[in-house]
Amino acid sequence: MKQLKKAESVFKNAEYIWLKELVDTVNTYVDFHETLTKKEGAEYRLFVTADTNYALYINGEYCDGGQYADYEDTYKVYDEIVITDHLKEGENEILITGYSQHENSFTYRKATSGIMYVFTENGEPVVSSGLNTRANKNPNYKSGPVPNVTFQLLYSFEYFFEGECVEPGEVVVTRTFDTLHERPIRKLVTGERCAVTPVVAGSFRDGVDEGHPGKRMQYAYLGFAERLRYGECKTEDGVLLKKADGTDGIYVVYDLGREEAGLISLDITLPCDAEFLFGWGEHLDDLRLRTNVAVSDSSYAAQFHGKAGRNSFLHPFKRSGCRYIALQIYAPEAEIHYAGLIPTDYPTAADITFHCADNLHNTIYEVAKRTMLLCLHEHHEDCPMREQALYGVDSRNQMLCGYYAFREFDIAKASIRLMALSIRDDNMIDLCPPAITGLCIPTFVCAFPIQTWEYLLYSGDREFVREMIPTAERICGEFLRLTDEKGMMKRLTHGNYWNFYEWQPGLDGSKDYTYALPLCAFVSMAYQSLGKIYAEFGDSANAAKWAEAADRLNKVCHEAFYNADEGYYFTKIDDTTEEYKKFHLSQLSNSLAVCAGICPEDELDRVLENIVNNKSLLPATLSYSIFRYDALMKRPEKYGRYVFTDAAETYGYMLRHNATAFWETIRGGDDFVYAASLCHGWSAVPIYLYFRYAAGIVPTAPGVFEKNPMPVELTGIYELTVGE
Repeated sequence: MKQLKKAESVFKNAEYIWLKELVDTVNTYVDFHETLTKKEGAEYRLFVTADTNYALYINGEYCDGGQYADYEDTYKVYDEIVITDHLKEGENEILITGYSQHENSFTYRKATSGIMYVFTENGEPVVSSGLNTRANKNPNYKSGPVPNVTFQLLYSFEYFFEGECVEPGEVVVTRTFDTLHERPIRKLVTGERCAVTPVVAGSFRDGVDEGHPGKRMQYAYLGFAERLRYGECKTEDGVLLKKADGTDGIYVVYDLGREEAGLISLDITLPCDAEFLFGWGEHLDDLRLRTNVAVSDSSYAAQFHGKAGRNSFLHPFKRSGCRYIALQIYAPEAEIHYAGLIPTDYPTAADITFHCADNLHNTIYEVAKRTMLLCLHEHHEDCPMREQALYGVDSRNQMLCGYYAFREFDIAKASIRLMALSIRDDNMIDLCPPAITGLCIPTFVCAFPIQTWEYLLYSGDREFVREMIPTAERICGEFLRLTDEKGMMKRLTHGNYWNFYEWQPGLDGSKDYTYALPLCAFVSMAYQSLGKIYAEFGDSANAAKWAEAADRLNKVCHEAFYNADEGYYFTKIDDTTEEYKKFHLSQLSNSLAVCAGICPEDELDRVLENIVNNKSLLPATLSYSIFRYDALMKRPEKYGRYVFTDAAETYGYMLRHNATAFWETIRGGDDFVYAASLCHGWSAVPIYLYFRYAAGIVPTAPGVFEKNPMPVELTGIYELTVGE
């Protein structure tokens, strides 16, 4: 990873600047203006770093953007962009619009508003940001508070096509940097507009007198006029719609055909100045887009103030994830040329194939792979619509699947680094690095040493893993310190900890217990992973220390949680009352007991039998099915067919219910009080099953793989081929 000393780099004369009047304001957009003269045969580059995001326009055309999520004090990241082909001979008008959220969310850590850039000609700086840079508040976007998309993503936007003339403002230097770091991953690729199909249109009347755009769209009264998929109302360059008498305006719904993630783009012609709303959603379960989820008051919508004539727009500052687009236009008529998304995909290997004789498994693989891609941008992210956030356990699933499906190590490495940089004074990692959420899930913290070991095993990248050892050591050392006199981990209550295990009753943050098997199992796996890392680096003393710590914990947990009469593990123990109570049964707890080695070999068959057949065990959800499958594949001769049949049934169910990406939970959009995601990276688990077990591609040492396909009779997958 390249690190620059600012004083010795192209940035040496550049300053990190912003408008003085907006330095302390949230959700601000500032325009920075430059001119650049292109000489024949010269090469031109832009070096740029911004607080939250930036967008580059050359001669009025959008060219690039996308600030990497970083830490301004310890890991400030810059982009280097070749712009030669975007320039015309002679003088070019350059506009860089900087965006500063300036408020913590699940994707962004509050930082100093600012942007710093340098344009180079044949490697030499020719234009740099500074106090003499001409800058003004962007005249089109509303700066300041606007409604939130969600509390995880924060602000949507409000846009004025006829922005007021804004005079240049006073530019100030907002902070300085000693070092900068190059972008650790490839930039996203901006594609062509997604193909969209207009589905239905009509007129609407407002259903609420006030509220944010998402609520207004959710509660509008929609009157059916026509279906548009067969080409009705077509014009030469779009669709012409007219409102009915006595209504407030026109609505139309577009189908992108599948789940997409990208930048909002639209192009419409209006007969007069008019407001319109743009909404996005993943389904039509409500017979409209779910632009407002009442429990969180989300607003999957933006507000526009249109002008008479053509209104063309691209929103480069935040991605949206959706399958459907809707417009509500307060005008007597409108010609809609386009309303949809421009995809922003992370460039991955496209040559890794999986194919077998069963078309259902082939389809599951392709949809799982697409689910991964939609959750792969600046880092691994849980979902493209609601959060776009980096979580420990979510990303562990994604990393394992990405190693196989994309040969992708850079994103995993960058995500692990973001987690390491997020370590707190209590030796825990924030819920969603690099953000500051105020929360921490202890089991997700345990995922860090596990992910780091698996990254070493799959990539062979010893240099990076050596960097990560101190963070893994701090984490494991903290859990060892928190071990009580019984040798186990109590439910953590002394800080801002969310004792979450999975989305099932009693596992999602309840407080009715002292000890939980899932936490202890994750701690054990963290210890084991750190021990294996030390062993690979020849540190036998520390390798033995952490292996022994895991072994001690495992033995105590087996004795404490195991029901020897029935052959299963309880999830919880409560010893706060005189009645010592063991309770709660789940597939997750029993699967983790197997994966962590808590379950001894002579009890393994009984526990696996319970995981499969004991209906009193709460089922494992999509996110944690990887542990259930790994546990059962300890006995592939008995449970291999069951595992692949179960995956076919579970993921086939989603496909039969119109899934183009795999869901957050099997309940689809109805879960979490109707706020659930229909595209979630942690649900790509079948990729791992197909490669790790069916194809038998297994790392045996860092960067070293064996390929031993499982017999067909153990998987039921015939004529399997995988290739690169």
